[in-house]
Amino acid sequence: MKFTLPEKDPGAVKARVKISRFRVVLLLIAALICLLTAPASAVVISGDTHLQVEVSEITPNPARPGEDLLIKINIENTGDEPAENVIIGIEELDPFIFKYSASGVYGSGTNTERTFRIEQIRQRSKVELDFHFRVSSEAKSGVYQLEFTIKDDGGTSFSRRIPIRVEGNPDLVLVGTEIFPANEDNSSSGALIPGEEFYLRTTVKNAGNGNAKNVRVILDLNSSSPMIPLQDNVFFLENLSAGSSENLSFKLLLGSNAGVQPYIIPLRITASNEAETLQINKSQEIGVNVLNRAKINIASLKFDPEMPERGQRVSMILRLENVGEGEARFVKARLEGLEGSGSTDAFLGRLEKDDDAPAVFTFIPQKAGEQEVTLLVEYEDDFGDHRLSEDLKFNVIRTHDSIFPFVLVAVLVLAVALLYLKKKVNSKGKL
Repeated sequence: MKFTLPEKDPGAVKARVKISRFRVVLLLIAALICLLTAPASAVVISGDTHLQVEVSEITPNPARPGEDLLIKINIENTGDEPAENVIIGIEELDPFIFKYSASGVYGSGTNTERTFRIEQIRQRSKVELDFHFRVSSEAKSGVYQLEFTIKDDGGTSFSRRIPIRVEGNPDLVLVGTEIFPANEDNSSSGALIPGEEFYLRTTVKNAGNGNAKNVRVILDLNSSSPMIPLQDNVFFLENLSAGSSENLSFKLLLGSNAGVQPYIIPLRITASNEAETLQINKSQEIGVNVLNRAKINIASLKFDPEMPERGQRVSMILRLENVGEGEARFVKARLEGLEGSGSTDAFLGRLEKDDDAPAVFTFIPQKAGEQEVTLLVEYEDDFGDHRLSEDLKFNVIRTHDSIFPFVLVAVLVLAVALLYLKKKVNSKGKL
């Protein structure tokens, strides 16, 4: 009897092949996912030796800069044969500093070598190892890696990287704080006058080794302070990483009734670390002086005699007035560009608020016509040294120019007198 097999459908065969390939791909993807999603353990099979590494403890977690770190791992042989001469190595990676390891397999002592040997790990048993590290005090917040290498006589050889999260603590400080009057161009004097608008500019810096979260710098002024915020009195940052900084400024008004004295501007800083296990609430004070500024103006100008003549002595009398709020000290004035000889310097001394005093210059003009000189005034107040200049113009006449009007008047008077006498003589003759 003959049996005949039905012919296979080529299309069906191709379909089965495609399905089989698809299943293989799915199995490979599943295996890859399993490998990627097993961060704390690794299994290596060599012959009948099955070595598996598991992390059982990380303390503290996250690790802290400047503190000790304990990592416990289990090396398990799940195979049917012992693993002989298992060599364990520790790669010292920054910021972790290896101190020692401890295990029951080598007694109650400790091991300070970064590469050491375990003679045997029996089948279906495990060895627990404790590794002690020091975390560098300079470590910044972040995720770092510790690497272990394992090999044995059976041909097993693999490495395992363990991610360790380090979280430092932030330390927020204010640096480079300056006071800038709003009407001046980037000139910080550290002093203000009553009624003046100003900027408080500073930099908040994270000088710690951990990132800061929800950072606030607050103008912590009370109701009795003469400082009045003109903008928002809170500066906010969502994050400020370790070692970084951010510039900020507040605009304020110093009340016109503020007394002349030093003042304190209190600032408060609040924040937390990333895990919100540490809350920061600290204060920092900024000192500022309130002073009064002097201001010198020319109140009047006159000459003695009133009409300066070429070659004749004349006195220029300038009255200088302090129209500012502060005292002017060491006030002195000088004429520059004068075409003549004489005294061109005057010392006035001290001028209180609303006081005035004359600066007298006595000289002999050497040139007739319009003269132009520059008045320089120098003085000192609570803000330092000041200097102002003013261009002055005046006329100098010639000597005969001043006689001619009198001669002309005399001639006219004489002519009138002669005319009068002539008329009188004529009238007598007619009589």
